[in-house]
Amino acid sequence: MKSILLPLTNNMASETVTRVAAGVAREFSATLTGLFVRPDPRSAIPFMGEGLTAEMIQTLCDTAERESRSQAEMAEKHFGERMKAAGIPLGSGGDGAKAAWKVMVGEITDHVGRRARTADLAVCLQPDSSAPDTGDIFHDLLFRSGRSLLMVPKGYTGTTGKHVMVAWNGRAEGARAVGGALPLLVAAAKVSVVQIGDIDEERPPLDEICHYLGEHGVKCSPEKRANSGAPVGEQLLTIAGEIGADLMVIGAYSHSRWREMILGGVTRDLVTKSPVPIFMSH
Repeated sequence: MKSILLPLTNNMASETVTRVAAGVAREFSATLTGLFVRPDPRSAIPFMGEGLTAEMIQTLCDTAERESRSQAEMAEKHFGERMKAAGIPLGSGGDGAKAAWKVMVGEITDHVGRRARTADLAVCLQPDSSAPDTGDIFHDLLFRSGRSLLMVPKGYTGTTGKHVMVAWNGRAEGARAVGGALPLLVAAAKVSVVQIGDIDEERPPLDEICHYLGEHGVKCSPEKRANSGAPVGEQLLTIAGEIGADLMVIGAYSHSRWREMILGGVTRDLVTKSPVPIFMSH
């Protein structure tokens, strides 16, 4: 795990997610790239309404451009300060962790998912309805990058990756998540693999995924729990709290995303309610 992407905008709190991303970068001597997406003032022209002259529109665009550039410069300053506090130098060279900064102009969906395709991991905040950019970044990474992401709850202050809990149901999304999380699983002090109830017999069972992890040097504790009948997402969160896990690994949206949004589902429950970071793949 040598390349980590951290998408940022001016409309989100970045301190927590930057701290966690920096910790992962230090752990794996990786390059952490802060990707700041600032809006293009020209995209607002169609919404400025009638009655404005070309000169007035240009003045508004120029003002918005200056403000946008100022926000990007302030974000870069804060990113640099946090990297310095984490002991991560900006720029290339050296064998340890390092950081880079990049600014892109446009919409989140123009850049975030595409840029993450050439990173080993992207780190983002848990979606928050009061900060719409967090939801846009999360969904663009999950559905358009083809890569794994690490979602961090807002204000999270704990450790990440000391005790990892893998939620296993034998589905392809879960297998992809485990494969992407292997570096974290190898580095963890403890790994618990949890299966709730029985799974379809054609899917690999709990002992097979534990055998696979063992072949990669991961010592894990299998835990098969009876299904209590409560929503599976809630059961997983309860188990994570009971065993003291500080990171969950899940396969995201095994069912249709739209079905889960309308009817509810494991992923939606975990994404909206988890108090600990989640590593996931779709």
